[in-house]
Amino acid sequence: MIGRFIGMCSNGGTPLADYHSVQGKIMKIRLVLGCCLILAFTAPVDAGDCIKDQYGNVVCGAGQCAVDQYAKVRCAKAGGGAIRDRNGVVKCGVGMCATDDEGRVKCSAQAGGGAALDSYGNVKCLGTCQNGTEQRCELAR
Repeated sequence: MIGRFIGMCSNGGTPLADYHSVQGKIMKIRLVLGCCLILAFTAPVDAGDCIKDQYGNVVCGAGQCAVDQYAKVRCAKAGGGAIRDRNGVVKCGVGMCATDDEGRVKCSAQAGGGAALDSYGNVKCLGTCQNGTEQRCELAR
């Protein structure tokens, strides 16, 4: 195979030029991929949430934020989730939250932990689930 490649290169040199061009492109792709991986692993995971309040001002919290029935922005602590219940009350948790098929807010008991609805309408959490509460929320800054 190498002999055939060398023989092709002596017929005008284009396959060798193509080979170097392809190698250059592969190196660029590897460099871009490496930079993306470095960026993904160094970006802050527990970044807060920012939304607009009733006056159009952008307000932020340490965790996820939601607007309650009185148009007040309430946010969870860092790594936590905030979600409105069926009455418009914002409930927060230590981890992310989800609403079950009966309208109850359930949150992961682990900071940064996920919560999702299964096919039966039940909330499943990373670790254990706990009820979301108003007490775990704070006003946005």
